[in-house]
Amino acid sequence: MSQTRFAAVDWGTSSFRLWCCGADGEAIRRHHSSKGMFHLRADEFAPYLDGVLSELGESEDIPVVVCGMAGARGGWMEAPYAPAPATSDDIASRIVLAEGSRHKSAILPGVSLVGDKRFDVMRGEETLIFGALSLGESDGIFCLPGTHSKWCRVADGAITDWSTAMTGEIFGLLSRQSTLSDFCAETKEAIYSTTAFERAVVEALRNPNQLTHLLFSIRSRSLLAKEEEAQNMRARLYGLLVGCDIAGVRFDLSDNVTLVASEQLGNAYQTALSIAGHSSTLIDTERAALAGLANFAHRIFEI
Repeated sequence: MSQTRFAAVDWGTSSFRLWCCGADGEAIRRHHSSKGMFHLRADEFAPYLDGVLSELGESEDIPVVVCGMAGARGGWMEAPYAPAPATSDDIASRIVLAEGSRHKSAILPGVSLVGDKRFDVMRGEETLIFGALSLGESDGIFCLPGTHSKWCRVADGAITDWSTAMTGEIFGLLSRQSTLSDFCAETKEAIYSTTAFERAVVEALRNPNQLTHLLFSIRSRSLLAKEEEAQNMRARLYGLLVGCDIAGVRFDLSDNVTLVASEQLGNAYQTALSIAGHSSTLIDTERAALAGLANFAHRIFEI
């Protein structure tokens, strides 16, 4: 007999991550795929979820809690944003019960920010933040690097302010689909552990207003510099973007920054933050996601 009490899902733009969890919120089974929002029509979300749970041998009475892009406009069912400042109670009170699945499925809303002519949104990151808080992290500045990096301020247990940078998306486009791509081949060496990355971070922190010029230097260095100066341009590209990401943060980073990220992304940002003179703590993305989703599952389904 299955020990699963609920399923937790982080449904991203390009990825699908599901965990079958016990009463304690720990993962018993995992299923990850590339079936993100971009690869599914609205009427395909429920059948896909049901099919995955069936393949995993889970019964239809297992409830599901979902965060991320499944609740976006054009996703499974729209879960309207909770306006900032938003607490975990605000998120739990705005869930949407999805239609079409054989499982009782609750979709969590994202959070929206409107003020001072600034507009920003998040879907999924709020669950990571509340997960990190439930794991013992304190109020302060949170960084969630990725395709669209988030820098968030949390006060009194509420997400109060943030800004988004398209750091990861720009890196992907420039390294694969631009005139720089021929010089940015992947290497076995981790990007963040290279001298090229560290030097690029320093340059970007000193001259963030010259980013477009610094980016072109990847091409010119590769063509004209000595061999040792022209190595690992992929690391240089990422260092320039991460350095500018940090240089553009509006918040005071004098206190410790809580990073919620995978090991590779987290190490890159910890290295860059250290170069900029800031301390940080790294929380694994999966650990934070599970903690956040389990917290909401317990509230919603009274598990």
